[in-house]
Amino acid sequence: MIPSPRERSCGDGIGQIRPADLSCLSILGVDGPQTPGRLADRIGITRGGAVTALIDRLERAGYVRRERDPDDRRRVLVALDENSAAVAPLFSGLGAAISEHLDGYDTAEIELLTPFVTEVNDRVAQATNRLRPAQTS
Repeated sequence: MIPSPRERSCGDGIGQIRPADLSCLSILGVDGPQTPGRLADRIGITRGGAVTALIDRLERAGYVRRERDPDDRRRVLVALDENSAAVAPLFSGLGAAISEHLDGYDTAEIELLTPFVTEVNDRVAQATNRLRPAQTS
């Protein structure tokens, strides 16, 4: 399937950001600094060339930086940089839409739905991981 122009590049107001770039920024924003290999695994791209190109692109744009792991100086971590805050507005529409939808549920309904949604997300992630080719470190 050929990606649409919007899928190839989004975020016109802040430069050309690709969907994998947004995934990377989201992961770093939620979980903090990650190794390039861990980012590749979580985003679903290959280790090596693809993740290096993604990190290089985001580093040139000022959204991420490479830093030494304080626990193991041989490892490199990728962390959000100060300019990454410019990406937050791209997620605001999604957050607002979800919040608006959840406003229709009371606390008991949300407490009932939360374990279900969590389990579905976990199963989708597991199924996706099984479809990926084995990666070597």
